Amino acid sequence: MTKKLRIATLGIHHETNTFASNKTTMDSFKVSGMQTYAVQRGQQYYDMHEMSQTSMAGFIQASKRLDFELIPLIFAATDPAGTISKEVFDTLGGEALNMLSAQGSFDGVLLNQMGAAVSEEYPDMDGELARRVREIVGPNVPVVMTLDLHANVSQQMADETDALVIYKTNPHTDAVPRAHDACDLVVRMATENWRPAKWLEQPPMVVGIFQHDTRDMPMKAVIDDLETVLGQPGIVGGSIGEGYPWSDVYENGLACYVLHEDSEEEARKAARWITTRAWANRKELYEPVGPTPAKAVEYALKQQATKAENSGPIVLLDVGDNIGAGSSGDSTFLLAEAVKQGAKSWLQTVRDVKAIDVCLAAGIGSTVTVNVGGKTDSLHGIPVSLTGRITRMSDGRFEDTGTVHAGWRFFDAGTTVVLECEEGPTVALVTTHVGNMSREQFYSLGYRPEDFDIVVAKGVVSPRPAYQPIASEMITVNTPGATSADMATFEYTRVRKSLYPLDPNARYEHADS
Repeated sequence: MTKKLRIATLGIHHETNTFASNKTTMDSFKVSGMQTYAVQRGQQYYDMHEMSQTSMAGFIQASKRLDFELIPLIFAATDPAGTISKEVFDTLGGEALNMLSAQGSFDGVLLNQMGAAVSEEYPDMDGELARRVREIVGPNVPVVMTLDLHANVSQQMADETDALVIYKTNPHTDAVPRAHDACDLVVRMATENWRPAKWLEQPPMVVGIFQHDTRDMPMKAVIDDLETVLGQPGIVGGSIGEGYPWSDVYENGLACYVLHEDSEEEARKAARWITTRAWANRKELYEPVGPTPAKAVEYALKQQATKAENSGPIVLLDVGDNIGAGSSGDSTFLLAEAVKQGAKSWLQTVRDVKAIDVCLAAGIGSTVTVNVGGKTDSLHGIPVSLTGRITRMSDGRFEDTGTVHAGWRFFDAGTTVVLECEEGPTVALVTTHVGNMSREQFYSLGYRPEDFDIVVAKGVVSPRPAYQPIASEMITVNTPGATSADMATFEYTRVRKSLYPLDPNARYEHADS
């Protein structure tokens, strides 16, 4: 009887916004808006993901399909936020590496990473973790890393692993099939003593957040080019990294990674074919678009005044307060416009622990006047005074078994209070940085987004799977904030010296123009 392969999986999964004021500390890993437990160990790591649509769920499915023993070590993931403290990497990274050492030997390792983690010591924390994993398992054990499409892919990540496998979709709805791809690779490497030839190509360009939806042009063209390459003889894998614009790191920007059966030259040619075509489209792949908060609210109110009955809400996507990209969740630019322009059928969340404390002291059914939002920093507006009746209180936990960005299933908004305000808006005050990527967030509180004229979702692409099915229209609003679409808003010091659009005259040596 053939002994089953033992394949370990571990991950420290974080999207770090180096411009956000809310730093990521060990306290950040005590709770996560994206999952019930921010740090999962052993069987808990397995159980929390088995029925979800995450990368780990794909690992579990593939372990049954390919008949290998999956050894879950540790998975730590908390909400996107500011730079990760040294203590976090020392503590959680140290624990992960100790578990890997103590529970070996392994026939392979699956690293379940996001790809845009930045710590105080390591701007490329994902690459540093991969380096330390390689140091432990040695050169002969295959290591495959799965990554979010927003990864800032580094040369170190490519060098310290045998393969990278990145989501192809944004919204991220393919975590499970991409995890299967990763498992196919690691099992083949472990059983055939084979390694693919690989190439990472990084043109000096950034894809703007308005262009990150892979279903829409111009980003769709880049993914279509990847699919063309994946159909070529000898190509055994490939990925695009859109990049994560709000990390001040050298690798910031678009990346293309190709695996070939045995030829680095063919992998390089394929990768450069994709990137030169993307480079030719660099202006279209960055340009910020979208109305200001004032114009967006004015337009939405006019449209809703003449819309057909039951046609669905207009959903305003708050770009500058993109929770899934590390923003504060307490921006008030759109809320202030709602009050100013007299919006009466309006639904949104605001993260505000101080306002929640006032409401808890008053009790359900009470009417209170509170200053809401705008408390994290100066980037996200000023508090808005609201008078409202407290209609709901909740522990903030909810579950979504449908299609959710990145496949998450269990969410935790922390203590949540709903205010129906005299000024018009209905506001759910939340405790954690939970993204607006599931309608269950409101259903669990007894509210249907479908019943409102205007709904605010603090994000760009991640809310779309939830809200597109009910929306009469979705408007991407060019709001200020820690996730502003305009890179000129921020001071970059670590990125490449010549990077488009920061340098409009940047050149890519492998392109004709």
